[in-house]
Amino acid sequence: MRIVELTNDNVDDYEGCLDSDLLDNIGREYHGGAVALKEKADDVSAALFWNLKNVETENEDTINEILNLSSADSECGDEILCFFDEKNNSCGAKKAVFEFAELDKELQGLLEKDGFDIHKAESRDIIVSLGDMAGLKAMRKKTPEYVKSLSDITVRQFKTGIMACVLRGRYGLLDDLPFLPMTWFDAERSSCVVTDAKVNGLLLVREVDEGVYRVELLFAMQPDANINLLNMIRHSIQAAIKHGSPEDRIILRRHSSASNALIGHMFPGRKGEQVVRGEKSYG
Repeated sequence: MRIVELTNDNVDDYEGCLDSDLLDNIGREYHGGAVALKEKADDVSAALFWNLKNVETENEDTINEILNLSSADSECGDEILCFFDEKNNSCGAKKAVFEFAELDKELQGLLEKDGFDIHKAESRDIIVSLGDMAGLKAMRKKTPEYVKSLSDITVRQFKTGIMACVLRGRYGLLDDLPFLPMTWFDAERSSCVVTDAKVNGLLLVREVDEGVYRVELLFAMQPDANINLLNMIRHSIQAAIKHGSPEDRIILRRHSSASNALIGHMFPGRKGEQVVRGEKSYG
């Protein structure tokens, strides 16, 4: 059995046998992946992808989230989870977590054997249709001219806006936000607040699957932050209707008390789907 950690130098060797969206994360800051290969074959027998959280955040423990896990048999699964544990110990992660839409019995057994506490829970994500969003009364008003699409600003303005968010400790869902290019986000569906040629607010959206979009960052600076948050949401929804379909889906992640409150206000009583969640502590 060989464990190979994925890097920019070898990731192309696994195109066609692993999910392309997961492979696209290799090379991103705080992301990683590994594959298990049988000694007498180069076929992938197991694969694990992860994303480190809170690496640079003071007063918060580093967490490693498993994004995807697959294994052909228990031996391969044990080996790649052992490698993952070693990786967490070396980087100082205090906890490993995952949230999967489903988990088969074989993988659940491997994870439990490795020390994960596994239970069913409500997803942190609320998934709504674009039609649902567009139907909200607050989305029907016209947005002011200082709210623009990402396609209307320069790369320099974008980078300055990102750094303003980072300096205030706002990364959204992306710990590697400062390292991502403007092209990582949907230029038409993402929006920003521009005053005096400076970006003072950002709503960043990325297409994560065909017709499925996730809000990665939503932040506006004072004054008038709450007004501008609403204006950016309104602008992005109107742009999405223009460029997409009412059946498009939007992922709204409840990753903080502020996002939980906002989503609860827009869609009171809306629940996330049932998922399988796991957690393991280190140290």
